[in-house]
Amino acid sequence: MLHLRIITPPDLTTAVLQELIEDPGVTHITADLGAATEPPGDLVACDVVRASVNPLLRRLRAAGVGDRGGITVTELEAVVSAAADNAQAEILTPEIDTVVWAEVSARTSDDSAFSVSFGVLMVLAGILAAIAVVTNNPVLVVGAMIVSPDYGPMAALSVALVNRAFGPAWKSLRALALGFPMAALAAFLIILVARVLDRIPAAYLAGQRPLSGLLIGANLGAFVVALVAGAAGIIALGRAKSGAVVGVLVSITTIPAAANVGVAVAMGYLSEGGKSVSILLVNLAGLLIGGVLTLLGTRVRARRIEAKQAILSPKPRPER
Repeated sequence: MLHLRIITPPDLTTAVLQELIEDPGVTHITADLGAATEPPGDLVACDVVRASVNPLLRRLRAAGVGDRGGITVTELEAVVSAAADNAQAEILTPEIDTVVWAEVSARTSDDSAFSVSFGVLMVLAGILAAIAVVTNNPVLVVGAMIVSPDYGPMAALSVALVNRAFGPAWKSLRALALGFPMAALAAFLIILVARVLDRIPAAYLAGQRPLSGLLIGANLGAFVVALVAGAAGIIALGRAKSGAVVGVLVSITTIPAAANVGVAVAMGYLSEGGKSVSILLVNLAGLLIGGVLTLLGTRVRARRIEAKQAILSPKPRPER
């Protein structure tokens, strides 16, 4: 379940409480009149079955609560309550099947725009990946993937496109358009310095470059992997599964491919650099399409379940 903390203007409090009372997926409703200072108003709180959150938030926003007050959504680790069990029993879909749009939007909005920290992390990830490529060190490749913050703007771009929020979409696209060239440039400079200092490993110079081979093979398989990773990442964000998001990060070759562009150019392998650009674009396209399709699918399914729930759940709900 999720916990909603609602600050509502006094003239909307009665309507808000009525919405909560009539929703079969809401329980543990409390109201503290006059408790809110900024913005001024009443404080209403409740616990909500995950599958009921999306339609409830839409109704509260339509009533003006989001504009004139505020709504905070938090994840509950454990709820021991017969009332909560009864609320869940009245909802048609299990908790785990529902992606809460407000959660996904909030988790991606902070990472959607370019910032100094984002740029620094992209540069550091590019350097790690470059060193990994020339030393054939897969551990460093994984480290670079985890350090890189590029999945945040990619997920935010998926959410923005589905919501037709073109302002946030442009911010995310700008972050990606700046971040990957920065990573490639950092990789180029570090390898250029290593080359001047004659610190490039002999094995790499001799053509033993197994990691490079993984970063120049744009094909259907790479696209499918990125497509699945994009879907998994969105679902993980919707369920607050950070470990699963990390799994997504290490399953695709975005930052290593970008770094290999810089490495290849620094070493004079221009053809290899071009191939790395192609696999980078293929992976980004797969991530974006997978995320958008997943969000669209969950939205369509949620609307159908909500419509069915509205038919089967009479109002007002029975007392629990």
